[in-house]
Formats: sequence, structure tokens, C-alpha cells
Amino acid sequence: MATTTTIHYSILFLIASLSLLIFQQPHYNSLVQANDWLIQVECHNAKVPATCIQCLHSDHRSTHTTNATTIAAILLNCLSNHATNLAGNISNLKTSKHDMVSMKVYHDCTRLLVSAKKEIVKAGVKIDKGDYDGADHSVFIAFSYCVQCHTEIDQDGRRTKIDVPMKVEYEINVLEELCEASMRIIERLK
Repeated sequence: MATTTTIHYSILFLIASLSLLIFQQPHYNSLVQANDWLIQVECHNAKVPATCIQCLHSDHRSTHTTNATTIAAILLNCLSNHATNLAGNISNLKTSKHDMVSMKVYHDCTRLLVSAKKEIVKAGVKIDKGDYDGADHSVFIAFSYCVQCHTEIDQDGRRTKIDVPMKVEYEINVLEELCEASMRIIERLK
């Protein structure tokens, strides 16, 4: 009798466990689909959808987001990390250059990217406080620093006839696109 009761409880437990898995699965799939839909909408409004989507999909938090504010915060985090990496790559370039003018350009560009990162961090704090105008302004300042860095590197490349490594050129373009995407998404939050 005890074994029959134990078997019944085991079967009931198994059925209950499987029911939870079965009934929760569609909800999870619809949540993921909703998040993906939100990401698609926000990124397509940002005018640089591929860069925006790639950034958001690289962060595990994007699968749980349900609003544009969180998407903006994730983009800012991606933007901040990208600015840090790019500043490091450009700093490495300045140590490999022997031309003093080029070294100064790369030093100035690294400094600009560090300043851009500070503005991006400020934008994140402002997003958390609901200050979307302030966040938008901080990202705009960061974007201006990125464009200034890009311009200085391009001018130095033309002056020295030395090509800027394609990876650095690509990373600067991605950084500018992430700034643009962030500004557009934040602008829609206002």
C-alpha cells in the first residue's frame, strides 16, 4: 500500500512538473518574441538597425527588456564598452607611431574618447533618473567627441599618407553609429 501511494505521488509530481514546463514555455517564447519585436522597432527607428540590433543582442539583459528605457540603457552600456576598447586600440597606435604629430593626434583622440565615455556614463545616470533631455545632451557631446577624433585621425592619415588600420576606422564608425542610435532612442523617450 505504501509503495502504491508513493508511486501515485511520484506520478502526480512528474505530471505537475511537466505541466509547468509545458504551460510556461509558450509564455517564455512570446516574451522573447515581444522583446525581439521591441528591439527591431527601436533599432529600425534608430536608422542604423544592424549595429543597434547587434549591440542589443550581445547583452543578455535584452531578452528580458519590456521597454525602450531599458533598451536605451543597454545601448549606453554597449557604447561605453566600445569607447573604452577603441580608446585602448588608439592608444596602442600612438605608441607604434614615430611621427610626433601623429603621436599627438592619437593622444588627443584617446583623450577625446575617454571624455566621450564620461559623457556616456553621465547619460546612463540621467536615463535612470528619467532626465531624457540631459541624457540626450550627454550622448550628443560624446558623439561630438567621437566625430572630432575621427576627423583628426582622417586628417593625419591624409597628411602622412599612412593608412589608419581598417579595424580602427571600422570601430570609430561603429561608435558613431551607436551614438546616433542612442540619441534617436532617447529622443523618442522624451
